Amino acid sequence: MAPSRLVLQFRGRAVEDADEVAEVEDALSEMLVDGEALDGDDITATARNMYVLTEDPAATFRRFEPFLARAGLADGLVAAFQAPASHAYTILWPDAPTAPFSLE
Repeated sequence: MAPSRLVLQFRGRAVEDADEVAEVEDALSEMLVDGEALDGDDITATARNMYVLTEDPAATFRRFEPFLARAGLADGLVAAFQAPASHAYTILWPDAPTAPFSLE
């Protein structure tokens, strides 16, 4: 089975630049389990996106969530995943998104 692509999208000021992205990625990389891998990042004008390949995006995000909350990164965070061979994203966080998900 091909892995899904989990996207952690930080909007607002919680994660602002490439150095902060690298710090968060370092912390998340220590939480990865077999079959999961960081798959890059990008910084846009409105968001910082981090990508994780995983067989179970919801379980991976549940493992990341306590760290993200403790680090004050949950506000402004959108977590979504793209299943293999799909163009659509399914939002995992927040429970009641205020806007559609976009990588922009």
